[in-house]
Amino acid sequence: MLFYSAVFRVLSVPDAEVVANSYVHERPVHLGTYINRTNEEFDRFVLPMANSYRDTFLPHLERLAKVIERLTIPVTVVGIGAQLPYGTEFSSLPDDYKKIVTRFTRAVLDRSASIGVRGEYTARLLKYLGFGDEHVRVIGCPSMFGNGPLGPLVRKVDRLAYDSPMAISYTPKVKGVDRLVEANTNRYPNSVIVPQQHHRLALMLWGENPAKVPNKRMPIHTDHPLYENDRMRFFVDASTWVEFMAEQHFAFGTRIHGNVAGVLAGTPSVVLAHDSRTVELSEYHGIPYRLYSELPPDVDAQRLYEEADFDAFGPRQAETFDTYVRFLEHNDLEHVFQPGKENPAYDKALAAAKFPGPVHTLMASDVVGRRQVMSRLRWLRQGHEGDLERPAYEFEPPFREPRGKKSLEERVTELEKELKVQQASLANWRGRMGRVLRINPLSIGGRR
Repeated sequence: MLFYSAVFRVLSVPDAEVVANSYVHERPVHLGTYINRTNEEFDRFVLPMANSYRDTFLPHLERLAKVIERLTIPVTVVGIGAQLPYGTEFSSLPDDYKKIVTRFTRAVLDRSASIGVRGEYTARLLKYLGFGDEHVRVIGCPSMFGNGPLGPLVRKVDRLAYDSPMAISYTPKVKGVDRLVEANTNRYPNSVIVPQQHHRLALMLWGENPAKVPNKRMPIHTDHPLYENDRMRFFVDASTWVEFMAEQHFAFGTRIHGNVAGVLAGTPSVVLAHDSRTVELSEYHGIPYRLYSELPPDVDAQRLYEEADFDAFGPRQAETFDTYVRFLEHNDLEHVFQPGKENPAYDKALAAAKFPGPVHTLMASDVVGRRQVMSRLRWLRQGHEGDLERPAYEFEPPFREPRGKKSLEERVTELEKELKVQQASLANWRGRMGRVLRINPLSIGGRR
């Protein structure tokens, strides 16, 4: 969410049409039509990516490689990175991993001047696989550059207090993170945790528990104190996430983008790094970090806050930003930071848009949280009036409409006519069913 929205804004120069493809090229669907339309209707295929050089993403990466190999337009990958256990030697990587990463990278470089990677570790991986330095650019994560170079990180308070507001991010699979969360949410009652996985959103929206909860101390179920006390916040839009982080005194935890959201808001943040991905991004961008394995699992937020060097962050930003825009230009991508390419209309439209705020749990006790619960009940209930207006199943195609097709107004008129036909048919069916049930209430299983 953070890096996609950032790339979208940066490439939205006047007169450009930027179309999101809803990840369709990564999914196991029949791609022939989409590939043909991509070649015919678009000038470039841009992939803002994340920790995609990882074992669990290999099937998606292989599908993307097959797609790119059939594209005849330039392809640009912005910010791809490796995710491996910290200290992994490349010689120990499985053959399948090396084969798929190589295939994807080669397909991209056959259609671009260079590939943008997240950090030095990923660059060394690609060099090990045979890709030269001239084709691999270390650019960090594009989420850091959506609005230009960032300013310094300034401590908002000299020392964290008992009631300091703070945001804690966590990765459930990291050993000891349950103790980190438990200890600091107990010490600081105004702290909240910020989950980032879609099934945590289901937990908060609907109380949907996982099938198994192997560790009851983890805040992943409805009986956890943090759920019951509504001390969880989930964000479904980048702007509201950053706005919330601006209200915090401190942010820390094991999720890299949980802390990126913090620094985007100018809030002092510390990454508790636990793999190659979190280390290389923190190092490249100058975000303060500590190796979590070298700290007590329940390390106090105050210790992290007072020991962190936030002064090194600001001076790093101009250099990394300049590297990023030079990468875009090296790949012939126009961007809003070029003279005459600014797009204030985009920012004005974004500022005027209404976005949902932080998602609360079902246990929310304040007015905002209770209104959210009410809206979820209305969505479930729908009702006759709501059913006519609901936006829940509105469909936006993953691509713009093919050229030469009917206009939006023509399609709306046709759909309205079809709707009237279906409504009449439904009314007729209801009438007939009502007569059957009234006349033959006991006809099922017996003689009429």
